[in-house]
Parts: sequence; structure tokens; C-alpha cells
Amino acid sequence: MNTKLFKKKTFLVIVVTLFLVGILGANFAVGNSGVKTEELSLKEAVDLAVKNNPDIKIAELSVKRAEAEFENVEDTADDIKADKVNSYQLALAKWVNPKAYDNAVIMTKKQSEVTRKKIMLDVENLYYNVLKAERNLSIKREGLNYIQDQLKVAQSAYKLGTKAKLDVNTIEAAVAASQAQVVSEENNYRVAVMELNRIIGLDLDTPLKLTTKFTVEKTVNTIKVDETIKKALEDDIQILEVKTGQELAKIKYDVAKKFYIGGVTIFDTAEIDNSIAETKVKKQELATVSAVRQAYLTLSSLEKKVDWNNKEVEKAQENARIYKLKYEAGLATSLDVRKAALDLEEAKTNLANTIFDYNLCKAKFKYELF
Repeated sequence: MNTKLFKKKTFLVIVVTLFLVGILGANFAVGNSGVKTEELSLKEAVDLAVKNNPDIKIAELSVKRAEAEFENVEDTADDIKADKVNSYQLALAKWVNPKAYDNAVIMTKKQSEVTRKKIMLDVENLYYNVLKAERNLSIKREGLNYIQDQLKVAQSAYKLGTKAKLDVNTIEAAVAASQAQVVSEENNYRVAVMELNRIIGLDLDTPLKLTTKFTVEKTVNTIKVDETIKKALEDDIQILEVKTGQELAKIKYDVAKKFYIGGVTIFDTAEIDNSIAETKVKKQELATVSAVRQAYLTLSSLEKKVDWNNKEVEKAQENARIYKLKYEAGLATSLDVRKAALDLEEAKTNLANTIFDYNLCKAKFKYELF
């Protein structure tokens, strides 16, 4: 009996041990925080947003509602015989209302498509914003390391009597300022991660490892502006809105002519609405053409700016290196070193901002949103 009891206890110990090992193994796999780091490419982030974002689901449901309303109005119109239409109100029910609700279906479908594209564009924006925040944090940490190295030099030189106490104090102040900037950039990075997690449907505190590189792949020469403009004119939601409005205004105008003559308010307003719709179409077409051309010019300009920013970083890096050596040799002041460090940080930050702006502008062509 004791042998059996011993075997049962031994078995329970083994089971409990394996269970605890499993838990510890799982915790080790996800890190001390207990939250697994998500590795995400840009495409994976976009796909997650399309799958999880509530605005896309709301837009899709709005299409179903518009279709149901249109079917109801269409059934009512079908019940009215054309030869029995003897009043303006019946004419509206027969010919105008079905067109109005059909337009609503067309517009909600287009709005659903645009909502989807805007969410995808927003994901790219927030994804690259995390990468930019990550780059800016790295820049500030590099700047802090640079100044801390100079502080060590200053402290050693002060002990030897070759540097004044003022030099040490100046660099200590620079270190403190740099440390504060690192903390600020760490917070900016956390906020950027939370915003990306929110839009793609992950827990806000989920750590992210983004795998798409924060670089510029030049594409301006592959963009055919005339074709882009043509497609934008055919596909632009605002143009579609005014065109469908124009069609509806024309039908209302034709119906009004059947029952009223010039001078009657309903007739006159229908005629005016038709003219307004035609003017809106022309106005929106010009706005769309202008937006596409401006976006193209901006993209082209940013490509050249990236090249210039890269050169500025190279120059600033060499300048910082030289002043570091000069300071160690006693040929430069602590203020010279600090200025060189700040110039390098500024050059790197400008490059990061341009890379961000370029990728966001390029995404506008990708999703045809101007």
C-alpha cells in the first residue's frame, strides 16, 4: 500500500514539475513582461488592419443597409404604373426616389472602398511613424554616447589640470540635456507603437519588431502622371458624388418639366440644381488634376532631398569626428564639441523626416488618395 502511495506521489510530482516547466518556458519565450513581441512587415500590418479595423466593418454594413433601403424604394416604384403617374409626388416616387437611393448605394460602396484605402494609408503612415520614432531614439542615444565620451575626456583632463572645471560642467549639462531628450524620444516611440497597435487591432502595449526597412525606394520615374490623373478622375469619390448628384438633378428637372412651367419654384430650383451640379463636376475635376500633379512634384522633390540629406549626414559625421579628436588634443572647446554633436543629430533627424515624408507621399499614389 505504501509502495502504491509512493508511486502516486512521484507521478504527481512529475506532472506538476512538467506543468511548471511549461509555464516558465512560455514566460521565457515571451520575455519578462509576459507579452510576446510581434514581428510585422508593412504588408502584415496592413492586412491586420483590414481584418480588425471597426471602421471598415461599419462601412461594409452601411452598404448592406443602403442596398436594403434601395430595394424597398424600388419595389414601391415598380408598383406604380407609368401611365398612372398623374402628379408630381407620384412622379418623384416612380422615377426620382429610386435614382436617389440607387445613388446612395453607389456612394456607400465607394465610401466603403475609400474607407478601406484610407485605413491602409493610415497604417502606412503609423508604421513609418514607428520606424521614424525608432530612428530618432537611436539618434538621441548615439548623441548621448558621443557627449558621454567627451565627458570622460574632460574629467580625465581636469584631474591632470589640462582642462578647466567649466569644461566639465558644460559637458555635464550637455549630458543631462541629452539624457532628457532620450527619455522624450522613448516616450514618443511608445506612443507611436500604441497608435499603430490601435489601428491594426492589437493590444496597445504589444511590443513590436517592424521588419520593413526605413529606407527610400525611388519610384517617381515609374509613375505615369497622365494615366494617374485619368484614373483619379474616373475613380475620385468627390467627382463621383457630384456626377451622381448631377444625374439626379437632371431627372428631377425632367420630372418637374412634366408638371410645371417656368416661374414655378419647383421647376426653377430643379433647373438651378442641374446647373450647380455641372459646375461642381468641373470644379472637382480641376481640383483632382491639381492634387495629383502637386503630389508628383512633391515626390520628385523629396527624392532629391533624400540625396542631399544623406550628404549632409556624411558631412556632419566627419565634422563631429574631427571635433572629437580636436577636443581630445586640446584644440577645441566643449562648446565646439556640443555644436558638432547637435549638428549631426539635426542632419540625421532631417534625413529621417524626409524618408518618412517620401514614403507617405508614395503611398498616396499606391492607394490613389490625393
